[in-house]
Amino acid sequence: MFDFALRYGIDEERVIAGFLHASRLGIFEMSWAVLCPACGGVLASNATLKTVEQAEHNCASCAAGYEPTLDEMVEVTFTVSRRVRKIAAHEPDDLSLAEYSRQVVWSSGMAFTEGEFEDAMHEIMIDSIELAPGEKASLSLQLPAAFVILMEPVTHAAHFFDVKGEPVREPQTCSIVYNNVAVPAGTTSPAPGPFRLSFENRTTRRMLPSVWIAGDELHRLLGGRKPFLTAKRLLWLDRRTSAGRDPTERARAHGAPAKALYPWRVDEMAVYEIP
Repeated sequence: MFDFALRYGIDEERVIAGFLHASRLGIFEMSWAVLCPACGGVLASNATLKTVEQAEHNCASCAAGYEPTLDEMVEVTFTVSRRVRKIAAHEPDDLSLAEYSRQVVWSSGMAFTEGEFEDAMHEIMIDSIELAPGEKASLSLQLPAAFVILMEPVTHAAHFFDVKGEPVREPQTCSIVYNNVAVPAGTTSPAPGPFRLSFENRTTRRMLPSVWIAGDELHRLLGGRKPFLTAKRLLWLDRRTSAGRDPTERARAHGAPAKALYPWRVDEMAVYEIP
């Protein structure tokens, strides 16, 4: 959104107001995404702020839990409606691993381009595989002496490999099962050398496990940030433009109930849904 404002030289607040109006007309679909403040990954995407109700969200890739805050962890995004024009992001299960990661896994605040992200993937990703629902498969790898992460972006699952010690020649093995139960990220400490990863997908969706070297290049890739629209800013702008109006009238204008939909307060304002 802010890239759009910069490209066409339009005031940011006018652009936000325009996108909001377009969403009310059905041109855009608006969503509220809970972000990991460390890596910028999208931990959950919600159609309304009311559904951002989980007390803590866990980022498997960072092995940490965070409580959502409006100022840095809830991003407001707009996607063109299917009724207006179909785009690739409407069918995420058809996206390649690179595009799924760039468009779905990480937020719009990540400062990398399509080409830059794919180039970086080739540098720091050891291997990847696509698993259809119910499928079993395996990867044969040569693990370097480094900290390695097995990431699965659809389920937000992760497993860490602290590869160290003397290199070995005999293949080492590890089995990973994906199901609908979220489990904490685990850590295995294999030695450098041949390694066989066996997978089983017990879900009804495709899985996209990939093995990454968690070095400086990955940190550089995920460390860049650019401004994005936070829930706090959107609600502050709405409060300012609605000053002097009765709360019930304001809520009715947005097609939302007058009562607060989530127990957050922003400058003494009850947060309510803006569809």
